[in-house]
Amino acid sequence: MKILYLCSSDLSGTSGSLGSVRHIMEVSENLCRLGNEVRLIAPGYARYPHPTPVRIIYVPILKLRFLRTLVYEFISPLVIMLQLIFWRPHIVYWRQAYLTVFPALLSRLFGKAIITEVNGLTIDELESEPLSNLRKKVILAFEAVNYRASSHLICVAPGIRGRILKHYGLPRVRVSVILNGVNADRMPVMDPGEAREKIGLDQDLQIVGFVGHFFPWDGIEYLIEAAPRIIEETGNVRFLIIGHGLWGEHLPGLVKKKGLERYVLFAGKVPWEKLYLYVNACDVATAPYSKAVNLQSGRSSLKILEYFACKKPVVASKTDVIPEVVDLDTRGLGITVKPEDPGALADAIIRLLKDKALRQDMGEKGRDYVERERSWRIVAQRTQDIMEALRS
Repeated sequence: MKILYLCSSDLSGTSGSLGSVRHIMEVSENLCRLGNEVRLIAPGYARYPHPTPVRIIYVPILKLRFLRTLVYEFISPLVIMLQLIFWRPHIVYWRQAYLTVFPALLSRLFGKAIITEVNGLTIDELESEPLSNLRKKVILAFEAVNYRASSHLICVAPGIRGRILKHYGLPRVRVSVILNGVNADRMPVMDPGEAREKIGLDQDLQIVGFVGHFFPWDGIEYLIEAAPRIIEETGNVRFLIIGHGLWGEHLPGLVKKKGLERYVLFAGKVPWEKLYLYVNACDVATAPYSKAVNLQSGRSSLKILEYFACKKPVVASKTDVIPEVVDLDTRGLGITVKPEDPGALADAIIRLLKDKALRQDMGEKGRDYVERERSWRIVAQRTQDIMEALRS
């Protein structure tokens, strides 16, 4: 099957979320491994830095922050049209973007089925973006057109599907859920002490970690609030914050205010190929979501899957909108706590830091879970099944 895959992410990973790049490349590469021919259209920020079986078509852009997205969304329809005319894909797969309706409309115009991948409702994403009300209204209008013009929607969490069905009145058979996956081979397990040495940390430290692109609902400030008690109870501990994002700019100031500069380490944005070192360096991994995450339509957590792959027990805020947190609770892969409660968060982390056998048991279960049920190959196979049904 010939699949035309559309995205608007910087595949080099130098700007934006590395999680979106991982998702795009893992799905497209695994579709190739299933015997399909995949062409991926992406903006030409810079080249994808790893070998790949996917043919990537880079669209020229202006490298000006406020124009690059608009230029891409205006030029890419021409590239899409040329592929539809001359390459004639069997199906179009689109990772939804804010500012365009062209992929869905062009696919319909040329009689091609189009699947739109939805990683979160736009209304949720816009809450953390400094955009004018007019621009937000335009974006939401585009979303409505795109959903109704799509042949099928694939959502990464049940909550997203539920809200789409409620707000847009689409037939239930046109909206599916396929949770995110993880590449366990790219997140190999290694000795924590060895990992710490490779990233320049003392091998004898205990490490509590967080990974992610900073969003307002990530709750990192609650981990910082919990830190003094954890330090008092366990002594030789450090808090490793891995990631970046505009929302997190206030965090170093909070750390300084609490006098925790020695204990809280900001690693910044870590290259995909080195992320496993930082996760393996941790004894306990965290996802301390705030209550605001429950106001979201839902999402599928790549970071929690990557924690599981590296055999890390997880402490997360209890929520029903993130399937991985639900699994963490029901399968014994970690501990859930009340959101926005630094005391409860500290208690759970302390319990795990003091109980190596419990950490190892949860870690083994987590690795087994992602290897058996949450690989990107499984994601690609389920996606291919939907594509084949649309073709027939």
